[in-house]
Amino acid sequence: MTDLSERQLREKEYYEQYAAKFDVGQSIDFSPIEGPLLGRERRPWNSYWRTYEIPVDYYLNNKGNKNFELLDLGCGPGDNSLRFSRIGYKVTGFDISSSNIENCKKLFEKNQCADRGHFLVSIAEKLEFQDASFDIVAGIDILHHVDIPKAMREVERVLRPGGIAVFREPVEVPFLDWIRNTRLVRFFVPNAASLEAHITEDERKLNDTDFKVINEIFPLMTIERSLILARFDKFIPRNSKSASLFEKVDYFFTKIIPGYSLLGGGAVIILKKK
Repeated sequence: MTDLSERQLREKEYYEQYAAKFDVGQSIDFSPIEGPLLGRERRPWNSYWRTYEIPVDYYLNNKGNKNFELLDLGCGPGDNSLRFSRIGYKVTGFDISSSNIENCKKLFEKNQCADRGHFLVSIAEKLEFQDASFDIVAGIDILHHVDIPKAMREVERVLRPGGIAVFREPVEVPFLDWIRNTRLVRFFVPNAASLEAHITEDERKLNDTDFKVINEIFPLMTIERSLILARFDKFIPRNSKSASLFEKVDYFFTKIIPGYSLLGGGAVIILKKK
């Protein structure tokens, strides 16, 4: 791996600590994959489910090619990679943390699918893969940790023609974020860097400038925004696996109220390489 910047060194240190807290023996929830894959359930209003649903549909629409290769951009401890492999993809994942990579390998071995995953230590800004290596690139809550122009040029480089990239990311909503960052709100709902809240010192939400940069690299770009009323889900006790009523209401309102989606604090970014 190339020399790291000060920001990357801080991210690496943070995720080495985060990796130490990950339990490779835990049960992984495959419902976001199995729901659309087996025709049981879809949740287009949930940005995380939607980020899994798109690779599922891409796989099925291309006749379930068993040789399809997916790159998990910033794979973390491997739970997302494991879900992508369950679809049928051969998964390659990388992370800045060597401990996270060890977790990935252990997780795939535990789930008896070590042959479906390959993992290495790397950074998003300089991928160690040849041009046109992957059919699909996926990333969940990763772009707001990296240098977006450099990382997106690398994503475009390693994608095969006709391939897609899909990312789930937090997004700036200036007025609502101003309220979120007032002293009173931060007192009740802290948002400082912490392992417990999974917030690093240098991360930031994506903004319109970031979207413009991404769109210059990928002219074929679609953005699906959500998380408006659903911001309040964190204050309502419920089964974590059950569907959110607020998310459903948000999804309905985005269909009938012009501009409502612009209040969304989460986004699924879908890109296609010509």
